Order: sequence, then structure tokens, then C-alpha cells
Amino acid sequence: MNRLLLIAAILLTIGACSNDTDSLPSYIDPSNTNANTDGSKYTTRIEIPAISDEDIFITHTTTQNNRESVNYSIAHSPRRKHSRWVAFTFDAGNRAKNWNRNNWDNTEWGGDPFQPDPQLPLDHVFTKDEINRNGYVRGHLVASADRLHSKEANEQTFYYSNISPMLSRFNEGKWLELEGKVQGWGRNNGFCDTLYIVKGGTIREGEYKSVTNPQGITCATIPHHYFMALLCRHKDTYKAAAFYFEHKNYLEGNLSDYAMTIDELEEKTGIDFFCNLPDKLEKAVEQYFSPTQWTGLK
Repeated sequence: MNRLLLIAAILLTIGACSNDTDSLPSYIDPSNTNANTDGSKYTTRIEIPAISDEDIFITHTTTQNNRESVNYSIAHSPRRKHSRWVAFTFDAGNRAKNWNRNNWDNTEWGGDPFQPDPQLPLDHVFTKDEINRNGYVRGHLVASADRLHSKEANEQTFYYSNISPMLSRFNEGKWLELEGKVQGWGRNNGFCDTLYIVKGGTIREGEYKSVTNPQGITCATIPHHYFMALLCRHKDTYKAAAFYFEHKNYLEGNLSDYAMTIDELEEKTGIDFFCNLPDKLEKAVEQYFSPTQWTGLK
């Protein structure tokens, strides 16, 4: 595709989708060859990747202004006891900061709000003891700082289905640095109307290691790599970026050293991101990445 055609495709309007950033496409275009087509009101959202039959798809919602608001969705693998990905947005309805996380000290959670996901059986996820015993920390996928618009939304980020066993310095290093960038982009309405985000750790065969409990039973999955896929919509124009990190304590260089196109990330992870976009728009944005389009990215 030449540059003029690429720009034309990226400037496509949202056409087949709803203009309400907290609602859903009104239909799935039959010409969209790779969209999720089960008819669910959640699986057809723009941020949701293609869903695998082996995963459990869950969407967590809250109530805002007497209406349902989508907080985030996950594709969870019971066999791995780990989510394949989480998907969520920053938009006008959730970019505010209304909840102070220091307030967890004064709640029923006593400062430690980590808890089982109420939509999953207990044996589908790992526990704090299983992580700590093997030298890892409880790393968020949807970051707690991504969801500060309400106590309920923040609380849901502490479900163990949204937690991954991470090396401490990885969690506090490049992963945290990129999370801060994403939060800055997502909360800047001059940068985006909606920022669609998919995050996760690699759990395909050969892309993780297992840890076992004292009885020798696999109790947790440790990804070899972590990733983020971003799609920015601003005034009906689109741009995309992807990031891929090796899971180790020390990562050198700048964030842009770990950046790539969505197409490249799909090759590395086997995940079909943003499949619910119209095909022409999806093809255009997923094959192009420019660090200069992402404010402050070095």
C-alpha cells in the first residue's frame, strides 16, 4: 500500500461503529473476515482481540450514572491459570482520577484488596502464597493506576485473574515506565478520544515456564515475555503501536527500542488484535508505526 492510500485508510471514520466510546458497534460487518461473530455485546467491542475456544471470556463492569460501564475484559486460560490477555479503554467516561488508593487502608480489605475473581472457580487461578514462594510479585495487567475513576473499578483490578507473577524489577522497570506513558496518553483528551489497550503475557507452548507446589502440581505460569497493543482514535483518525518485553529484571535502552507494529506483535504472540475493526482500517493501522506520533516516546 502506498503512503497516500495508507493515509486515506487511517483517516477512515468510525463508520460501522458506534460514536459512543462506552457502547458497542451496532453490527458486525459481514465483510469483516476476522471479527468476533458470536453476537455478544462485549466480544464485538473494538478493544477485544479474536477469542480462542480454549479460553474463558469475562467482562467486568461497574455502574456509573445509573448505567453499566465496561471496566475491562479478559481471556483466561484455566489450564495455565493465567489470562492470555486483558483489554480495556481510556475514554471520557473513565479517565478521571476520583479514587485515592491510599484509602484501601481504611476499607474492609485493610490495605490488601487482592481477591479471587468472582466469575472464576478458585482452582482456575494461582494464589499469593504460590507466587511469593517462587520469588515473584503480584504484577497487574490492567494497572491499578489505569482505573482510578471509582473505588469499584479500582477494586476489580485486584482480581487474581488480572494478576501475573512478575519479577520485581521487571514490574518496577520498563513495564511500569510504559504503563505511565499509556496512562498519560489515555488521560489526555487532546491526544485521544479513546485509547484501546490490550496487555498480557505469553502463555503459548514454549513461551512460559511452570512452577509447581510442594506436591509437584503446576500452580502458576510465568510468561517469558509481556506485551501491549495500543490503538488510538482521535477525531476519527487512528494510529497504533505495540510493545514486547523479555521478562527479566533488567531491560536497557528506551521504550521505543521495544516498540513495533501490531502486525509484528501478532507474529510474536499469535493473537489477532483489533479484529473487530473494519478490515481495510485494521490492515492500514496494524502495518504502520511511527514513534513520533506518540508524545514523549523515546
